[in-house]
Amino acid sequence: TNQTACFGSSVPPLTAIGANVSWYSDALLSTIVGSGNSFNTGQTSVGIYTYYVTETLNGCEGPSTPVTLEIYNVPSSPIVANQTVCFGSSIPALTAVGNNISWYTDPTLTNLVSTGTNFSTGMTAVGVYTYYVTDTDINGCESTPSTISLEIFNLPSAPLSSNQTACEGSVIPNLSAIGNNVSWYSDSLLTNLIYTGNSFNTGQTTVGTYTYYVTETNSNGCESPVSLVTLTINSFNSMPITNPVSACFGAN
Repeated sequence: TNQTACFGSSVPPLTAIGANVSWYSDALLSTIVGSGNSFNTGQTSVGIYTYYVTETLNGCEGPSTPVTLEIYNVPSSPIVANQTVCFGSSIPALTAVGNNISWYTDPTLTNLVSTGTNFSTGMTAVGVYTYYVTDTDINGCESTPSTISLEIFNLPSAPLSSNQTACEGSVIPNLSAIGNNVSWYSDSLLTNLIYTGNSFNTGQTTVGTYTYYVTETNSNGCESPVSLVTLTINSFNSMPITNPVSACFGAN
């Protein structure tokens, strides 16, 4: 029977059922390369190798039967790209370009966790998650794995900030926050960015309480939870009411 194998995998021997079996490398049976029912060709390179096998009975050698060993090339490793995301954000699926994609958690490819072009890892905790992805061709040959990772970054801490108060008509202090890459928003949904930097001049001068939402962003592009900070501008109290009095010297 003919045999096939994938390059780099174990190459099976050729076998024949008969008596006093001989193996030749040519159809003219001029070069004998092996004898016996099992023949290890020693071939490891990609290609098709044809042998001619006979059996001999009572000193008479029968006609030859051709038998082939075909060693297939393996497909290219899939094209992949690592993914990063901030904790608490939507976790993207990992993707690989190729045919018949398989995903493994170990480099020895023993733990298959998914198949297909897209792989949703299900991971949500901070950390680095590494996977090994292969492509399998129509001959059943599996490529060498490509390594791909998903890294979920931690968020920075919320900035340190303090509320401020001032009196109407006086100098209005800036709001300040301690952190890196500080951003100031006017809404809790963080849709309206109004300033960046550690010190923020609100521009407010009228009586009232003004609330702002401040975050910091780390080097991974992850934005912290919000710190809420207020500026309160108080009005003056009413002028005191006085009653002038007069008295004679020496009297009460």
